[in-house]
Amino acid sequence: MDEKGISPVIGVILMVAATIVIAAVVMGMLGGFSPPGKMYSISVTAEERRDTGGNPIIYITYHGGPDAGSVVSFNITVDGVTPSGKTLNTTVGSSVSITSTDLPNEDVDAGAGNDHVIVTATFADGSVQTVLDTWV
Repeated sequence: MDEKGISPVIGVILMVAATIVIAAVVMGMLGGFSPPGKMYSISVTAEERRDTGGNPIIYITYHGGPDAGSVVSFNITVDGVTPSGKTLNTTVGSSVSITSTDLPNEDVDAGAGNDHVIVTATFADGSVQTVLDTWV
C-alpha cells in the first residue's frame, strides 16, 4: 500500500493560513503605534552670568525660529524645580533671569555645568516638546 502524507494542495493551504495568522498577529501588535507628531523648530538658550555682587544668575532667552508663531507657552525647570514667579514670554527676543531666590529649596550653583536647565514649549496644537535641555 502506498502511504502518502498530506496532499500538496492541503499543505499549501495550511502554509497560506499560517502566513495570514502571523501577519494578523504582527499587524495587531503594531496597530497601537502612531506616527510621530510634528517636530517644531525654535531656539531657546541658557547661560550663567554673575551679577555685580558675584552671585550666579541663569539667563534664558527665546530666539524664535520657523515655528515661533505656534508657541503658546514655556515651562522652565532648573535642577528639577520650577522657578516661582518666573515665566519666559513667547515674544521672540524675550529673556528671563533666574536666581537662587526664585528656586524654592534649591540654589543656582556657581560655575559651569552645575545647573540642569530644561525648557519645554506648548504649541498651538496642544503638543509639548522639550526645546532646551542643557547644563549651565
